[in-house]
Amino acid sequence: MRGVRRARSVAAGRRGGSRGRDAFHDSFDQDLTQEEALVMAVTQKAPPASTFGDAVTAPAWRVKPCWYQVSTQDRMIHPDNERRMAQRMEPRKTIELDASHASLASRPVEVCDLIELAVRETTG
Repeated sequence: MRGVRRARSVAAGRRGGSRGRDAFHDSFDQDLTQEEALVMAVTQKAPPASTFGDAVTAPAWRVKPCWYQVSTQDRMIHPDNERRMAQRMEPRKTIELDASHASLASRPVEVCDLIELAVRETTG
């Protein structure tokens, strides 16, 4: 529940002026520049509350191949939780990046490399 409160607090902070944007930057994308973080803070939408409570009955990773990337500096999902999720999914490959929750923005080359590997391994 602590993670849900933090996510809601960060989401609410995005609407709270510069102080809220600073909290967003510190929690969500601390490895981006202030300018990049500002763009993310004003354009990201908070996930619906149901995101944190809906039951998933048939996750795709149970029947489809998957790959996983752990963000070792993630402040939204603890990296140990990410590793546990990856272990449960049994991905074909797991990589760890020294990145925030916003690894797609801060480490695009490495993330794209993992995606391209997934494409190569599934398209033969």
